[in-house]
Amino acid sequence: MNKKKMKNLILGGSIIILMLLASVGYSVLFNDSRLVEPTNLSTYSFIIQDTPMLVSGLLLFGYVIYLVIEITKVVFKQKTIDTNHTRFISSKLGYLGFFGFLGFLGFWTFSIDKTIFPFFFFVFFGFFSFFYEGKLSNVLKDELFKENETKATIQSYKTGFTLMFIMIWLIGMGLFKRNTEWAAIFMIITVSCIYALILFLSKYLLYKYETQD
Repeated sequence: MNKKKMKNLILGGSIIILMLLASVGYSVLFNDSRLVEPTNLSTYSFIIQDTPMLVSGLLLFGYVIYLVIEITKVVFKQKTIDTNHTRFISSKLGYLGFFGFLGFLGFWTFSIDKTIFPFFFFVFFGFFSFFYEGKLSNVLKDELFKENETKATIQSYKTGFTLMFIMIWLIGMGLFKRNTEWAAIFMIITVSCIYALILFLSKYLLYKYETQD
C-alpha cells in the first residue's frame, strides 16, 4: 500500500466519522432522534430528513468493508512476494488503531436499544502494532530474528492467556452475577482488548528485542 493510498484511507475514515457524528447531532436536534433511537423497521417510513443518517451509516459500513479488503490484500500480497524478509508496511498504518475508540460507542448504543456490537471495535486497538511492524519492514528473517519473533509471540500469548484467566476467574467468582447483560459486555470488551493487546505486544516486543540486540 503506497503512502498516498494510505493517507487517503486515513483521511477518508476521519471524514466519514465526522459525517456520522454530525448526522447524529442533526437527528437529535432537528429530526426527533430518528434512526438514532430504536427504530421499528416494519413501520419505518422514509422522510427526506433521514438522508444524513442513512448516507453516513452506509458510508461507514462501506468503509469498514473496504478497509478489511485492503488490509487483506496487503497481507496476502506480501506473503507471495518474499518469505525471507518481513513484509513492507508503513508505520503510519498504526493510526488505524485510533478506530478502537469507536468501541466506546457501545455504551451509548447499549443505553439506547441494548445494542452491544460496537464494543467489538476495541479490537482495532491492535492496529497500533503497525507502528512497530513498520519499523521492521523488509528486514531479513535470519536465525536471530526468528528466535526473537518466537520469543515475542510466546510472551504476548502468555500475557493474553493470563488476562483471560483473570477475566474468567472474576466472572466465576460472581462479578456482575446479578446483571447478565453487564457480564456479557464485560466479556466482550475484555476479549476484544486482550486480542488487540496480543497483536500489539507481539510486534512491540519483537521490535524491542531486535533493537536491543
